[in-house]
Amino acid sequence: MIMKNGIATIVVLLVLAGVPSLVWVYQKFCRPLHYAARVIDITGVGAAGAWTLERVSGLNYWWKPFEPATIHLWRGEQVVLRFQSADVFHQFYAPALGLGPVDVDPGHTREIGFKAEKSGVFQYYCTSMCGNCHFYMQGWIVVTPAGEKPVSPRPITCSLCLPDADDPGDKDLAVQGEYLYRAMGCVTCHGIAGNGGVQNYNYIKETVPAHNQTAAKLFLTDEEDRRMFLARIRQEADPGDVNAWQDISRPRLVLDRFNAAVALIEQGKAAARLDMNGPDPPLHMPAWRNSLSRKQIHSIMAYFISLTEEIEEQEVSPEV
Repeated sequence: MIMKNGIATIVVLLVLAGVPSLVWVYQKFCRPLHYAARVIDITGVGAAGAWTLERVSGLNYWWKPFEPATIHLWRGEQVVLRFQSADVFHQFYAPALGLGPVDVDPGHTREIGFKAEKSGVFQYYCTSMCGNCHFYMQGWIVVTPAGEKPVSPRPITCSLCLPDADDPGDKDLAVQGEYLYRAMGCVTCHGIAGNGGVQNYNYIKETVPAHNQTAAKLFLTDEEDRRMFLARIRQEADPGDVNAWQDISRPRLVLDRFNAAVALIEQGKAAARLDMNGPDPPLHMPAWRNSLSRKQIHSIMAYFISLTEEIEEQEVSPEV
């Protein structure tokens, strides 16, 4: 009886390991034979924040750091992109090439064919919220003219996987805000240290707003005002009570701007199209009210305020 149970267990394990392998062999070497184009297999891995060209299976999904795909094509090449999801629902979107959004459901395969007719480096995205690493699920399609050397743009990797990605806790509100800025993926849209400059295809303002001028937008142009304002945030003073903030200049104006920025983070905002007949911009401000507490949002705002040491007062509206 024990021997029979052991044999049965071995058979089950062989089936579990063998079926995925047979499916992969069929998809990789059998199905593509009917295509008159190069077939590129791309798998969405939400847990790793990557579209990858690597093989993903139940045996390596839980431990392997999958490399984000840089898709190299030759100009004039006819290709078929074949998508699968290793975990949850994803959307593949490369608006500059007119690709997608392509819905990619787990357990299903989606294919789109196109001809790489223009040279350049084009960004692709996942445009369906798929987990904590969603905003890092971006990469590049590089189309190179024949005879030229392909460029190699830097991969976009999830900062949660970096060695210094540990949560610092509540030791300092601005430090916690910096961690959340990276952990929630804000850095992929608003730039390193809030410097901005991140392109958003067909967005009316071209690039996503920066945050290294947040203090100026809040009219915290004096160093002492900034210091006192950050102290009040750390003390969890009520930003709706003007009387608690009388030791800063223009407290009502500052608090109105601050509360408007907090509300924008909580509620989100869609990116307006530059060309109304063109594709939707891939980057939108999501609503964070269900993912971040009010205190966490205040810590992110504290980080933004701490970014600027020397600023000039300017008449600007709060943007996030």
